[in-house]
Amino acid sequence: MILSFRALPKQLILVPHRYLHLFPLHALQFTSETRFQEKTNFRGYLLDSFPAGVKYAPSLQLLQLVKNRITTRNSPPPNQQQLFALQNPTEDLFNADMEVETIKTRFNPHQILLKKQATKTALNENRENLSNANYLHFSCHGIFNFDNPLLSSLVLADSLEPQTSPPPPESNQPDRKQRYVTLRSGRKAIPEKCLTLREIFAELQLPQCSLVTLSACETGLTTSTAMTDEYIGLPSGFLYAGSMNVVSSLWAVDDFTTAILMIKFYQELPDADSVALALNATQNWMRAVTKKDFSGWMQPLGLDKKLSQKVQLWLTSFTPDESLFSEPQYWAAFCATGY
Repeated sequence: MILSFRALPKQLILVPHRYLHLFPLHALQFTSETRFQEKTNFRGYLLDSFPAGVKYAPSLQLLQLVKNRITTRNSPPPNQQQLFALQNPTEDLFNADMEVETIKTRFNPHQILLKKQATKTALNENRENLSNANYLHFSCHGIFNFDNPLLSSLVLADSLEPQTSPPPPESNQPDRKQRYVTLRSGRKAIPEKCLTLREIFAELQLPQCSLVTLSACETGLTTSTAMTDEYIGLPSGFLYAGSMNVVSSLWAVDDFTTAILMIKFYQELPDADSVALALNATQNWMRAVTKKDFSGWMQPLGLDKKLSQKVQLWLTSFTPDESLFSEPQYWAAFCATGY
């Protein structure tokens, strides 16, 4: 893919097509390669060239729909913005607790469905609070279903099949395919107990929402085989439901690195002109932060003693000036979608 500009604009909005939706285009290497040079000189990534950020849109139609909401949204003052979050529903994301516990302190009021509380029943019972929230944060497992995109899901508490349960009889195999969605770990989740893309499109209304953050694996994926101008995926579902922006991921992300990225992202949000700019600033920080800088950044977070000791032990394998997360695998998965 080649992008050519006579003069670079300040902001770039990408509307990919088909397979391009699956790639972190903001992390394309920017080079000084020409036909007159034998070597290619790395000059940075695409996001480095746009001071107002790189963002995505599922289609021009949905981009226009979101843009039209700007004139009708009255965002409350920063100290009155509401957060609604799901925190580690399956209780196996060991750094999700650190992530949400840190982020929630920036919002008043906030409501957290914590671990076993984050069931489908609880989500439905709190649908009004969810609809009134300015920020939604899902720290959980995500599944994109390539066979049936509308079954793509955010995994809630009590939705995973027990690992010891026997498989259903062979005669029930066709029904089984419809009944379950499968995580990358191989575990199966029951769609009726998850929040599915079908429900987001059909039922969810988010008239006050500025941002939905999907801190989960593969929440930005979409089908790459359909010949259509608009992809079907979780970001388009939340934009259609009323959110102005969605942050999602393109692959199975590391639990610890994601928690760090999310905490830093919410630190950047209040002073950023847009969600995309806050995310890009976070990604640039991730690329550059050294062991020394990271240790200083962690101290004010007030982590519990056990977690703090675990992080310090991990840091012993790095030299003081060594970058911790410079490789794109640590920061490039997350994309900002919206206007």
